[in-house]
Amino acid sequence: MKAVKRGLLVLCAAMVLAGCSDKSQEEQYKIAQAEKEQREAREKSQNGQEFREKEEALAKEEAAGQKEPGSEKIKGKQKVIVLDPGHSAVIPEGNEPLGPGASEFKPADTSGTSGVVTGVPEYELTLHISVILKKELENRGYMVLMTRETNDVSVSCMQRAETANNAKADAFVRIHANGAEEQSAQGAMTICTTPQSPYVPELYAASRRLAECIINKLCEAAGSENDGVLETDSMSGNNWSKVPATIVEVGYMTNPGEDMLMQTSEYQEKIVQGIAEGLDVFFGD
Repeated sequence: MKAVKRGLLVLCAAMVLAGCSDKSQEEQYKIAQAEKEQREAREKSQNGQEFREKEEALAKEEAAGQKEPGSEKIKGKQKVIVLDPGHSAVIPEGNEPLGPGASEFKPADTSGTSGVVTGVPEYELTLHISVILKKELENRGYMVLMTRETNDVSVSCMQRAETANNAKADAFVRIHANGAEEQSAQGAMTICTTPQSPYVPELYAASRRLAECIINKLCEAAGSENDGVLETDSMSGNNWSKVPATIVEVGYMTNPGEDMLMQTSEYQEKIVQGIAEGLDVFFGD
């Protein structure tokens, strides 16, 4: 009888350990979620304050008659754009769901690629381009927020989307640079969700149009090869976005020529002008 009891105890212990193993990822996610919610509360407060300050400044300028008619408006309403400079120097720990309600998990973010010749990390290039783009878009009358303004920050893909969601953005534009095993790969592309997205199928038409407008104008301005729009539901930042979203791959850092070209101020300005023109087309300006 004692042997049977010992056997049952061993069996129960094994079942408990197996349960712990199965739930380890879920528990890690819950812990990460709690930490994320705390960070989001701080970020939401900061972004909300920045948003309110911009609105108040705009209202004062309008009241004082300092703004030219239509200079800060698109179709009678100032559009809000959230720019997301891809990756960062500090990689978030753990995994997060691929999208709302997903059972599949993926890393909260990765380090990105780097220049095959220049050695410049993708996160440095994307932030540099985003800062220039922010100024250009503001000059065109848009209200612009960024998911990060420094490289030394940890921001997951889900958090990046939440910045756009909290701002009720009209467009979520995610700036990236591409990488491939073959150094001959070149050109620019945009990425959006599919019509069959299990997460945001209602946003497909708007996200697809946003992606098309940007890639066509970017390649026209930069003279780069147009690799078109890639549709996939594997990008968690797009899946968590509740507003039209697209990833913009401005070029291949694994292509020696494009790597060096993307580090020049002249080419960066062409990229910025192309994306800005694409957004103007998207909003019907």
